[in-house]
Amino acid sequence: MKFIFFIISSILLSISSVKQVRPKFCVNCKFIITDNKTNEYSKCSLFPREDTNYYLVRGIQNIEDIDYSYCSTARIYNHMCGKEGKLYKKKYKKKDISDDIKSENK
Repeated sequence: MKFIFFIISSILLSISSVKQVRPKFCVNCKFIITDNKTNEYSKCSLFPREDTNYYLVRGIQNIEDIDYSYCSTARIYNHMCGKEGKLYKKKYKKKDISDDIKSENK
């Protein structure tokens, strides 16, 4: 009886371990604006900081005035990206061999 329980539990544990979710890192996201040093102070292009945009004062929106929130800030708050990375998009796509064949045939 104990042996059967052990076999069933080991099968269930092995199945549950396969479904582990890999974390989504901002370094691999296409919306990151790197700081070109350590990526510790990188920013997310999805979340412009509104306190540095002087549109309401001057009436002119200047792209150079826009500052973005840090990635660490975006990952803390759930209304932004959150711990799970809700708005994460991969920066690079895996290259498929069939895509190369299709482009050569054109």
